[in-house]
Amino acid sequence: MKTIKIRMLIMLVLVSIIAAGCGSNASPAQTGSSQPPASNGAPSSNEQAGNAGSNNEQASEDTGEKIYLYGNDFVDVIGPLFTEQTGYELEAVHYGGGEALAKIEAERGNPQWDVLLMDGHGSIRSLADRDFLLTGWQPPEIELLSDYGQSVLPDDYAYFPVGIHAAAVIAYNKGLVSAEAAPKTWEQFFSFDGPVGHADPAVAAPAYPLVSAFFHKWGVDEAKELYAKRMKDGLHVYPKNGPVGQALVSGEIHVAALQEHNAYSLKEAGEPIEVIWPDEGAPGSLRVAAISKHTKNPAAAKAFVSFIMQPETQQLLTTLESNDSFFTPMAEGVSTREERREDGTFMLPDAQWAAEHELEIKTWFADQNVK
Repeated sequence: MKTIKIRMLIMLVLVSIIAAGCGSNASPAQTGSSQPPASNGAPSSNEQAGNAGSNNEQASEDTGEKIYLYGNDFVDVIGPLFTEQTGYELEAVHYGGGEALAKIEAERGNPQWDVLLMDGHGSIRSLADRDFLLTGWQPPEIELLSDYGQSVLPDDYAYFPVGIHAAAVIAYNKGLVSAEAAPKTWEQFFSFDGPVGHADPAVAAPAYPLVSAFFHKWGVDEAKELYAKRMKDGLHVYPKNGPVGQALVSGEIHVAALQEHNAYSLKEAGEPIEVIWPDEGAPGSLRVAAISKHTKNPAAAKAFVSFIMQPETQQLLTTLESNDSFFTPMAEGVSTREERREDGTFMLPDAQWAAEHELEIKTWFADQNVK
């Protein structure tokens, strides 16, 4: 029942995306602890309007205000570390991807968030196109991006790539499926003779990148047909990737399109799970950082983006004893977890395409789930 309510809330927000001024006066829930702010002498300038190509610049002075980070990964680590290294006070708030987007929409008239660290460049592109985000500012760490990072950096600097991981690899239960019978391609996944599953694109942050990669690969109409047939043949849609992994281990499903974090963690934990990274690529989930156009402390918000883009920070995140550490950093020269496929590639739709089709795809999935 809780999952249904969350999905309904998120879909209502998506449908009413144009509603401005529906702000909330409630402060965001808080996690962790913060230290008192300290100025780092950041320069000041005039406030920027949030449109690309604007000649104005966002004020950079330190207002002394605590900033709020909305994120779906690393929040327990990032907040205290950022405050320790910079002196700025940050409160990190953990949300699922769909929950974070719904919260941001609900707060449009009175934003409580300042910075965002989340999977799904299409969803963040949509926020930028609707004037939620600071644009035009270039952190010096842009020069440290890898070639791939440079290739996914938007022209208006509305968000900044931090890392990319597989929104889904093919994972199967070895006790129920032989290596020979296991699907090796995404076409074989959809035609597999047995129950399969993946996360809900309206709830889990990596699940829309997963689904949008298929819709982009095959075309919207053909993808709908493939999904409609797969649902009749046995497709289980779970709210998040954790329950997908549990269903795979229990045998409720035999094969899963499972986020790489969960898939490799289950395998490492000794569960009867094998992982296949298809040669054609895995749907990519690009993690990005963005700044609210209405941030309460521009200096602190910009310092956070610089902090999260630094190679030292990203190297730390890839070495954490956490399944979140399975990702490809966007800073040049940062090593990754050796358990992953070294030459694995990603299927990543253009951000504008993913943003333009987000409402249609998520709404279609929601309609299928209530049938």
